Amino acid sequence: MSWERLWQLAVAFGQSGLLGFGGGPGVVPFIKEQVVDRYHWLDEAGFAETLALGNALPGPIATKLAAFIGFKVAGLLGLLVAVTAAVAPTAIAMIALVGVFQAYRHSPAVAGALNAVKPVAVALMLQVAWDLGTRSFPGVATWVVGVASTVLLFAGVNPALVVALALVAGAVFRI
Repeated sequence: MSWERLWQLAVAFGQSGLLGFGGGPGVVPFIKEQVVDRYHWLDEAGFAETLALGNALPGPIATKLAAFIGFKVAGLLGLLVAVTAAVAPTAIAMIALVGVFQAYRHSPAVAGALNAVKPVAVALMLQVAWDLGTRSFPGVATWVVGVASTVLLFAGVNPALVVALALVAGAVFRI
């Protein structure tokens, strides 16, 4: 067991837990930056596959990514460290801030601050979509699957079903 790896997992997922506003989609760019760009635990394709499979399962994506990557990097203890680091900052912040936001929920400054964070979350999601998209479409077949998936998702089809259909298409057509 490498204490350095456990520390890296704690820092990587703790940072994403502290800075990932906007729920799951807002935290994915931070996790990707740590996992792919900084520590190189996964490459772009591996991260995209992990993200796709994680989205097919129920529950928060940050927790699923932390569990998978933590286990891959440092086994069961790595899983526990990564999940705790991903969840603890948000849990502690919510407990600390819930009283403040309740007391000042009608304040224009608080409403403005919360509204200002929303476009940042969208920009972060677009950045991840662009980064993963430009590397995930090597051929025409992958573009067809990508466009079809987008259409299905915008039509309201369950994301788990869309992922399952993409997996079947990939296996059948050997994409």
